[in-house]
Amino acid sequence: MPMTTRTAIVVEDEPLIRGLLEEILVGANFEVHTAGSALEARRILNRIEPDLALLDIDLGAGANGIDVAHIIEKKHLGTATIFLTKIPDIRATPSQIELPSGASFLRKELVGNPAYLLNAIETALTELGKVRHDAEPGRPLEMLTNTQVQVLRLLACGYTNAEIARRRKKSVSAVEQIIKTIFVNLEIQDSLELNQRVEATRIYIRAAGVPSREDK
Repeated sequence: MPMTTRTAIVVEDEPLIRGLLEEILVGANFEVHTAGSALEARRILNRIEPDLALLDIDLGAGANGIDVAHIIEKKHLGTATIFLTKIPDIRATPSQIELPSGASFLRKELVGNPAYLLNAIETALTELGKVRHDAEPGRPLEMLTNTQVQVLRLLACGYTNAEIARRRKKSVSAVEQIIKTIFVNLEIQDSLELNQRVEATRIYIRAAGVPSREDK
């Protein structure tokens, strides 16, 4: 490890994970600042210039890790931003969320492996945005296009075709066709034994968790 101390901010609302990440980074000669919320992170970012930001996407009520990343993108050029996420495909986030450019994405369940985490960090620090576990071959929902993932997310929220059409600014017939294509791509057969919408919802939740309903 280099002798020069680098600065990192860890934004994670789960204390155990936050503490684990801090311990790993301190052991790798980072000066570490931790925050449990976006508001706390913003206060820290007003007084430090981080080389690295490890951000959980979901921080509970209020602003999320993506909001923090946009603050970093505007104020701290050159900071390597890494999202820690349970979502295997970042396309499953709400469509109106604007993802920051150059960010890396790591699978959250693997951060307990220090070698894995530190290797990913070093890669992100030297090749910004090159660590993208959300884009690995074989991931859930890989067979769907971006539009299909977004429509599937809305379907999993329980919305009708008409409401999905309104939110996506498409015709109902266009949404119906997209949903039919989703069923084909997910290999969900039309049968008396299986409700296709329920099965598609089950597949989405298994891949990305229960989606939240946003106001729109």
